[in-house]
Amino acid sequence: MQESLTIQIEMAVGYITEFWKTASNQASHLAMEDGSVRKVVLYGSGDSHHAALGLEMIFRTLANRQVQAGSSMYVSRYLVPDLGETSQETLLVGISSSGEVARTVEALEMGNEIGAQTLAVTSNIESTLARTAGNVLPVELPDFPSGPGLLSYLGSMLMGYALAARLCDDASAQRLAEVLEALPVILERWMPDQLELGRRFANEVQDGTCVMVGGGPAYASALFGAAKVIEAAGERAWAQELEEWAHLEYFCEPANMTTWILNADGRCRSREVEVINAAQTIGRRLAVSSWDGGEEWHPLLRESLSPLALWVAPTAYAAERSKLLDAVPFRGFRGGRDPREGGGASRIRSSQRQDLHSILHQPD
Repeated sequence: MQESLTIQIEMAVGYITEFWKTASNQASHLAMEDGSVRKVVLYGSGDSHHAALGLEMIFRTLANRQVQAGSSMYVSRYLVPDLGETSQETLLVGISSSGEVARTVEALEMGNEIGAQTLAVTSNIESTLARTAGNVLPVELPDFPSGPGLLSYLGSMLMGYALAARLCDDASAQRLAEVLEALPVILERWMPDQLELGRRFANEVQDGTCVMVGGGPAYASALFGAAKVIEAAGERAWAQELEEWAHLEYFCEPANMTTWILNADGRCRSREVEVINAAQTIGRRLAVSSWDGGEEWHPLLRESLSPLALWVAPTAYAAERSKLLDAVPFRGFRGGRDPREGGGASRIRSSQRQDLHSILHQPD
């Protein structure tokens, strides 16, 4: 029987094809005063955090908005409380598939307190997040076996791109729509070699310790890829930003540490070449996944949309490592963990939520 991540990989292109139409339609009918939105804050936890980071570039370059992406903790405790006079010009976008992550809900609650526009991107329209938000963009998901999420991540990304199109001028929105409509055909041609790369690399490694590296939107893909390795196979994996790798992991042992470079032939192209050379020089076991998009795509669109492609090889790697190790996703929630509320003792959903007053008036 195939495990969940492999099944989702097989469903991904079809899902992107169908859900983009739905997402685009929903966002275009969103009741929102476009002119009043000068700043967009995108945030979430786990995969939703990675989606927020991956969407940052499209809002800045195509929608021409001030934009900031971050984790739920950072946004709720450190960003929203200090928005001040800009709050009413800010669109606060909380991303959570379950819609029940305490920190994500908390940030929207604070956003409502200070008069920001609040929006939930969630696959659970009955959730606390959806009830808290001023507007909701629902992410529709097909049925698939429980396991590490891929389609939920892609759905959140697609809805984010649809929201960006909603905030664009008509010409830019049309250009983005055309590229996304063409994406599935390009992905179908590109994916086989990437899937083979991921699976082959998984069989070559001995020590499962792995670092995934990317710059710009590809850093979000690196974070997502490392998360799938942790969730599916339980191995030590993390992500590092491209420049920071040269300052830190460059000095790590062992020399043959498994290293992925994810690139989108974009703004950090020159540094990617240098980092790849450095990794090879010091003996890293290296895999490079490169996305070049469509032939006539504008470079900014190619890089901005790269998270919809750069998940392929790392996710195949994660699924294959899980198979080789006969691993149970999320460690079967054993060892003091619990499947309830996403982990048990970690209290992802039941963590105490704070209001604005308690954050701004900390005890001495």
